Amino acid sequence: MEFRILGPLEVVGEQGPLALHRGKEQALLIFMLLHANELLPSEQLIDELWDGRPPPTAPKILQNAVSQLRKALGNGRLETRPPGYLFHLQPGELDLDRFHQLARDGRSADALALWRGTPLVELRDERFADEARRRLEDERLTVLEDRIDTDMQAGRHARLIPELEALVAANPLRERLHAQLMRAFYGAGRQGDALDAYQRARRTLRAELGLEPGPELQELERKILQQDPELARPRRAAPPSERRARPRRSLVLLAALLVVAGTVAGIVVATTGDGGGLLVATPNSLAAIDPARNRVVGVLSIGGTPRGVAVGQRYVWTANAGDGTVSQIDPKKLRVVKTIGLGAAATALVESAGKLWVATGSDDSVVRVDPSSGGVLGKAPLPRDFTSSAYTIAAGAGAVWAGSGNDIVRIDPSTDEITGRLDFGGGINDLAVSGTTIWLVSSSESVGRVSAAAFRTTAVMDLGNIPSAVAVGGGSVWVGAPAPYGPNAAVWRVDPVTARVTQTTSIAHAVGYPPALDVAYGAGSVWLASYDTGLVIRVDARNGNVVARIHVGGHPSGVTVGDGRVWVTVS
Repeated sequence: MEFRILGPLEVVGEQGPLALHRGKEQALLIFMLLHANELLPSEQLIDELWDGRPPPTAPKILQNAVSQLRKALGNGRLETRPPGYLFHLQPGELDLDRFHQLARDGRSADALALWRGTPLVELRDERFADEARRRLEDERLTVLEDRIDTDMQAGRHARLIPELEALVAANPLRERLHAQLMRAFYGAGRQGDALDAYQRARRTLRAELGLEPGPELQELERKILQQDPELARPRRAAPPSERRARPRRSLVLLAALLVVAGTVAGIVVATTGDGGGLLVATPNSLAAIDPARNRVVGVLSIGGTPRGVAVGQRYVWTANAGDGTVSQIDPKKLRVVKTIGLGAAATALVESAGKLWVATGSDDSVVRVDPSSGGVLGKAPLPRDFTSSAYTIAAGAGAVWAGSGNDIVRIDPSTDEITGRLDFGGGINDLAVSGTTIWLVSSSESVGRVSAAAFRTTAVMDLGNIPSAVAVGGGSVWVGAPAPYGPNAAVWRVDPVTARVTQTTSIAHAVGYPPALDVAYGAGSVWLASYDTGLVIRVDARNGNVVARIHVGGHPSGVTVGDGRVWVTVS
């Protein structure tokens, strides 16, 4: 015999569907199916079936319902056992049990196929059925989310977006669905929509519950903002019809010779185009810009998905998140001296106190490297809450400072020990240190000022947009973020004393989300890396005017200034 409650109640025997009387007979059967193979006292059954307010005739009505069920289902199914009744159910007879088993086996699509409609629809007036219906719908939604995860792993991001948008609209307080919609947008190459989805979720949760999104949703937003390689979707080769025409043999041979020559010299010779023969960066490379000429003068192949870049006493260093390495680069000869494997994603780095300190993104740790030998000295996990990640690190005021989720973590560079932790209350995207002050930008759309000596927040400014980067120099704090209106990037100048915006330079046509991934100060200018446009924009720090738009190519990610060059990682 088969019992079905994942939709209208159905009981199917050897001869087909069985007819059951409506009312207490069906209510009793459903309650017993939900508590099969349990001894149910008569008093409990009466209390549940009449919601604690039974009429005087309730015991008699219960006995009649038991009698009718026995006639319909046959002897032995419903046993009288003091002080009540026991309903015998064999494995696999109830569709709900099969649903649970399929879900445990990871067969979420098969489990969902058992649903035929709203469960327990016949018992709209029964309180126990209403509670059970909500519980069953929640279980169905959880398994549906599991199925969506499976489809996401198979790369079906774009196909999932309409379904997820409808599910989010119907279940606006379910954070897992918001997260899945964000992942679907990101996997479909719609990063701006992914971050917009986070903002909608944030507004909804604040309006309905008075709460900020949970740590996992906040961390996902931060990973999208930081272009975390962990979120990268698998890439498919373009169909033959979309591939470029094959170059002539002479051009192929020439290109091959150039690549070989460039490899020997340690430089990947860039392609040329409308830029009049200017170098253009290749994916997974470091570009060197001459600030005197505002042009790329060298392109060097480095590790996979490079992010952070730092200039030390002797070397330039890049953090290569995709393959978990650090590239040690001679800035004079423009060649890789050593590639250092960390065993963890490298996202940001800084040289200080005779050591190189590397933040490791989702691994949420700091790796110490000897700058002279390139040897790994050790790895220190940061205090971890939920799904915190370390995407930014800075040095100054006698310490090394790492952003870990919502926290600033203070590290003593002489002992390598964590000596403090400050909860800023919003996901930290970047840090910069000037004198005894730490500046940070956060996914809570704010810029924060922290006293390094007191280790406390001294100012918070609401920017109204999510900032991605911060730098200090020329008497101002510089923030890379979207412009106040429209899709453009902007450089926001902040007064370090008042912690207020004094000027905003909107960068026309530098669009995308985030439109600016990193910002640096040097050579009297602010340098902004525009991820989607392949540009590095130079802004005059004196008047805030754009003085150069330098075509680097690829996706500029990190930018810094030092040793007479502007250094840009390109992914």
